[in-house]
Amino acid sequence: MNVVIVGAGPAGLFLAERLLALGSNYRVQLYDCNQNPTDLVSVDSRGFGLGLGARVQNWLSSIEGLVEQLTDEGIEFARGGLILIPRRQLCALLLQSLLTHHGDQVDSRLSINYNTSVIEVDLARHQITIDGESGSQTVAYDLLVGADGVHSTIRSTMMVAKPDEIRFQERQRPHVWKVLQLSLESELQQLSIIRLQTRRPPFSLVFGACLPQKKGRYSALIFWQPSSSDQMNPCGVTTPEELQQLLQEMSPKHSPKIKLDRDQAVAFLAAQPGHEYWSQCHCYHYLEGQAVLIGDAAHGMFSLLGQGCTAAIADAVTLSTLLHQYPEQWSIVLPQYSMQQVKEGHAASDLSLIALIFYHRWLGLLYKVATLLWLVIFRQPSIFARINQVNANYVQVLHENRLWIWLAKKIKPVED
Repeated sequence: MNVVIVGAGPAGLFLAERLLALGSNYRVQLYDCNQNPTDLVSVDSRGFGLGLGARVQNWLSSIEGLVEQLTDEGIEFARGGLILIPRRQLCALLLQSLLTHHGDQVDSRLSINYNTSVIEVDLARHQITIDGESGSQTVAYDLLVGADGVHSTIRSTMMVAKPDEIRFQERQRPHVWKVLQLSLESELQQLSIIRLQTRRPPFSLVFGACLPQKKGRYSALIFWQPSSSDQMNPCGVTTPEELQQLLQEMSPKHSPKIKLDRDQAVAFLAAQPGHEYWSQCHCYHYLEGQAVLIGDAAHGMFSLLGQGCTAAIADAVTLSTLLHQYPEQWSIVLPQYSMQQVKEGHAASDLSLIALIFYHRWLGLLYKVATLLWLVIFRQPSIFARINQVNANYVQVLHENRLWIWLAKKIKPVED
């Protein structure tokens, strides 16, 4: 069976590993428009870091030695068992593992192609057209997996073919983000995430966090709502000196002073800000086209709960399990996959709306007080801990937080 996976992010690479482990009848072809992550000297210098909790670590432990590598390469928090690792670093480890376990099958059962874009999808003929370093070519498939992110080409084609079934919804958060690499003047006694926040009239709230990395470095993830379409930086800062001052304002009073590298600051100021999306599909497969969606292609979510990677890996686990149970029985596998994962995907994306409560001017304070009471009096885990428990599922956690999510939807801070 020839499986074509478009998108070599964590979920696409993990799915490839699981499918090849099912048996010699599987052939996997991976295509990604980005550069090979193992070719990058500085991994993920200006990208999101991923928080891997116990739930996703449990799935990743099916690959021998991977969790130990994650611990070595990432930052492990003793409290909660969270591992924080840059996205590209995780992709590099998954790719290395894939080649270690199946490298002798390259060009036979495994084909990995970076710097390659999908320029056409023909669901009726079960083929895609790719454009890579060696030119354009047509690739046939038995199963097409769209793991190509929030702006998925595979999903767009499925929407054209079956708009009433896919019923895709998307909202863009008004806040934008950038990432800045920095260090602190004195090391913290224990690893911690430093919350950043300030209000500087006439600008709106600027917030984010300093996330620890290896070798005493920190990655500052900064969010703000632009007051105009040409506002590229928070509070309109234009120089490294102004950026340094803003970061100091955002830092807690007793935190170490931030050391800002001038080259990193210049790169930050020149970079285009990124966007976050909330999205939902009402169906994750197209049976006649033998195509299926996983990860952000199926369900986009805000980053506060750090569940984008976990939800994507959950899709890969479910899909590979069904393929193992019902080999090539598409009429069973694909509808079953949608039936199981659409509810979970909707719940995951809705749970991410808690970010709108968390950073709301007065609802945020109410939420933090309620959470403190929940932790101290009722001795129950916070949503951040609960959602990463091994036995958790998104539908159940959403039910537990249904009032907050209902309020979040009433805020209506996202735009079409």
